[in-house]
Amino acid sequence: MNDTIVSVIMPVFNAGQFIAEAVDSVIKQTFNRWELIIVNDGSTDDTRSIAEKYVAADARIKLITQENKKLSAARNTGITAAKGEWIAFLDADDFWVPEKLEKQLAATEKHPAAGVIFSDGFVFYNNDVKTAQHYGTVVGYFAPADIYKLEYRGNYIPVLSVLVKKKELDTVGPQDEKLRACEDWDYWLRLALQGVSFYGMEEKLFYYRKHASNMSNDNSLMSLANAAIFIKNFKRELLSTEDISRITGFVNRTICSFIKPGKINEALFLNNGMYNISGHGLRKFGSFIIDKLGRRSYYLIRLVFKIDTMLNYR
Repeated sequence: MNDTIVSVIMPVFNAGQFIAEAVDSVIKQTFNRWELIIVNDGSTDDTRSIAEKYVAADARIKLITQENKKLSAARNTGITAAKGEWIAFLDADDFWVPEKLEKQLAATEKHPAAGVIFSDGFVFYNNDVKTAQHYGTVVGYFAPADIYKLEYRGNYIPVLSVLVKKKELDTVGPQDEKLRACEDWDYWLRLALQGVSFYGMEEKLFYYRKHASNMSNDNSLMSLANAAIFIKNFKRELLSTEDISRITGFVNRTICSFIKPGKINEALFLNNGMYNISGHGLRKFGSFIIDKLGRRSYYLIRLVFKIDTMLNYR
């Protein structure tokens, strides 16, 4: 008989400094019918030895070690191995309050139509919990179209706060391993487009740690991922003209930010992806001049984008 209700997925890479606090926060949960799947994604520090001690002490904790495949692939490995009806995510540098799972499972009973439950929490810096501040997210029940429109403006759902039905993940498929950042945001948009409803709790149930190694500190990586997610999850019928104009402007500025330092492959990747959104020859002309002129196309492509905006959104 499978007694596991919640499978907690914890991807780890060189997290020896933080992992014990994260694992301890799972062990201290007031709800105890969980399994913790630690996916060691090719760590070269003492992460594996620390995790092995927890595995030896608690049968609910499993360790999977793989070569380094990055965050989304590590989460996918954990999801594939999961036995629970619900999936929760916790990165190795963050932690939960003890009542996190208990309160969220209670919320699933009150809101059975919601396939994703998430919550508010705290954000703090390095090892000083005394710096903790209100994270700030959204609260209430969101139908699929509503959460899609909200999330298409930006990610309001912290991954460590989420409790999601396993059957919904089985249907939507694995996290996108081509993305090097924001793969969780992409997941929420894909779930919304699949018809999944969300419920946001006002309780503060997590602590998100900011430190120098956070992926979100890489501005270039984050800009590329953000623009790629906007393009990938674009659904014209669900968006207003204002929304489309705003996203187009953001992607255009991101393309220019890559052209200026000579990151032409990134610029072409995004501009080619915009064909479906702009839908006319100017966008293809833009790709032509980026490809032929490289960083010298900077000022000309800005003019092309200005004309594109005038034709489409004014």
